[in-house]
Amino acid sequence: MTMLMAVWAELKYFFLHLSIAILVVFFPWSIAYRVIRLMTRFAVGASEFDDAAVLNMRHYGFELEPSIARRQIRLHRLIDLADYYKSWVMNRHWLKRYWKRHGDCLPNPAQHPAVLFMTFHYGQGFWALRDFHESGLDMAALYRPPPRPRLGEFCQYAFFWLRLSSIYRLAGAKPIRVGDGKSELPALVRRLVRDHQPVGVMPDIPVPAGQAAIPAQIFGRSIYFAAPLLRLVVKNKIPVVLYTSVLNLQAQHRDVDVQVIYYVESVEELAAIMAKQLERVIYQDPTAWHLWPWAHEIFRG
Repeated sequence: MTMLMAVWAELKYFFLHLSIAILVVFFPWSIAYRVIRLMTRFAVGASEFDDAAVLNMRHYGFELEPSIARRQIRLHRLIDLADYYKSWVMNRHWLKRYWKRHGDCLPNPAQHPAVLFMTFHYGQGFWALRDFHESGLDMAALYRPPPRPRLGEFCQYAFFWLRLSSIYRLAGAKPIRVGDGKSELPALVRRLVRDHQPVGVMPDIPVPAGQAAIPAQIFGRSIYFAAPLLRLVVKNKIPVVLYTSVLNLQAQHRDVDVQVIYYVESVEELAAIMAKQLERVIYQDPTAWHLWPWAHEIFRG
């Protein structure tokens, strides 16, 4: 990438964020949402991976018209970004109106202070941090830092750390670093097992070669979940809150599904429940899953 191309990429990224922030902070949501939807028509929010996402969706049986699929992929991506900026200014009334939680009730923090929250790279779940915090469950999210930025990626790299600081702001607990040489895995174990406090994880990512994994079935293929954390919660009988949040394309709110798993016999049973839930929500809206470009690394066989 040339310096001129890198500068152009940085400016595009910056002005995309600026436009979304202005829309959600200064305009009513009904107007902001309509404008964001219109932006997708002009490829605003597009990614170099969108074509691969559409191809993989079709490979797994989701016969969506490609132009519509691309627009909905962009819409989910832009709404996820909008939710970040809206989190700075929304009040409880606004959250109550646009955050529709259904399914199981959250565990009582007095009875179950240690909880493992699980969600997927699906839809828009940023507001869940505030919801759980206000319910007395301060979730420490696990994160893996991105690689050092290349030319044209410095704004994107900076935004990762800004977003991470907002996760701390909303959740009320410091995120825990994992997956590299500075991993804080002992802090994760202490928090869940010794201190009896909640942790959050997004498990639908490729498991590195050589790492212990638990298989489960999805779309007639295998998906593998990292084994250590599943073994930890099953061994210590820690409740799992499996939740998803996704934009309702008609009503404009977020549909939030909560499934609480208080006890399972084995890690295989837990992995099967996780895979079944991921499969269900992808069928509900395949364009809301953000990892389609890498599906061949996640679904095997």
